Amino acid sequence: MTRNQKMFEADALTHYNRRLFLAQTLEHGQQTGRISPAHLDKIHQDTASLAHKLIAIKVEDLSSGTEIRGQIQEAFTLTSLGLEYGCQGALDKSVRLLNSNRLIKFFQIGNTLVDKLVERSRNTLEKAVLISPATPAMRPVDQAKIPAYNEWEVDFLESTIERKLAIDTAQLSLYQLSVPPRALMRLADINIANQQLDYINHRLSYLRALPQEPIFAVDYPPNIDCDTARQITIALMVNLVLYREVDFHLDEEDLDNFRNIAYDVESCTVKKASQDLLLGWIRGYMDLANQPEEVKKYAVEYWRYCLSIFNENSLLPI
Repeated sequence: MTRNQKMFEADALTHYNRRLFLAQTLEHGQQTGRISPAHLDKIHQDTASLAHKLIAIKVEDLSSGTEIRGQIQEAFTLTSLGLEYGCQGALDKSVRLLNSNRLIKFFQIGNTLVDKLVERSRNTLEKAVLISPATPAMRPVDQAKIPAYNEWEVDFLESTIERKLAIDTAQLSLYQLSVPPRALMRLADINIANQQLDYINHRLSYLRALPQEPIFAVDYPPNIDCDTARQITIALMVNLVLYREVDFHLDEEDLDNFRNIAYDVESCTVKKASQDLLLGWIRGYMDLANQPEEVKKYAVEYWRYCLSIFNENSLLPI
C-alpha cells in the first residue's frame, strides 16, 4: 500500500461522519469516560484492517483515491449499521457492546442487513410484475407483463441494488425521487427502503386480487412516469362511478363524464359521495378477496392516493 493510500485512510479514520451511529457512540463513550484512549486506538486499527480487506477485494485501481476512500467509508458505514442494529439506537448499550465485542461482528451484521436489502430489491425488480393468464397454446415468454412499480420506483430499486438510497421517506407510490442517491448510513435508511419495498409488493398483491383477464384486455397508453398500476386503478374507478361495473377500458369521453359527474371544480377534488363509493368498494372487494390485513390497508390508502391525483387538472388525462 502506498504512502498516499495510508494518508487517505488516516484522514478517513480521524474525520468521522457525524451521521454515523458509530461516530456518535465513540463520542458518547469518550465523554462519559467509558471508552479509553487505548480502546479508541484499537477501534481505529480494527477499522483500518477492515478497510484494507475491502480495498484488497473491491478496488481495482489502487491509485484511485476515490475508490479507496469509498471502501474506507464502507467499512465505517457497515460497522456503524451493525452496531446501531445491535443496540437499536441506545448509546449507553452501544458503548457496552463496543467494549465487549470484536468490531468485525458489527461489520458482519451491517453487511448482512445491506445484502438482504439488496437481494430483496433485486427480487422486487424482477418479480413484482403482473403476468397475463396463460392459454394452453401460449408459452410463458409470450405472456404480457405489467410491472407493479413505476419509473421512479425503478430508479429507487436500481439505486438500492447499488447500496444507495434515493428517497427520504417511504411513499404509497413514488411520484419522484426526493434526493440524489446516497449511501445507506443509518438503520432508518434501511427501514425506509424496506417500507418502500413493502409498498411495491403490497401493490402487486392488490393488482393480483383484481380480475386479470379484463386488465390484460386493455391497451394502456404510455404515461409520463410509466405508472400502469395507477392507470389500471383510475380506469376501474371511472367505470365503477359511471357504469357500476368492473372494467378497465377508459377513453376521453369516459374521463370527461367522470369529471362532470364526480369532480368538484371549485374545490379541485373528487366529490365526497364518489370517494365514499369507491373507497367502500375497494374495502369490500379486498375483504372478499381474503387479502392479508396489510394488503387491504395498503389498497385503500393507494386508492386515496389515486383519487388525490384528480386534484391536479394536468394529471387528469392519463
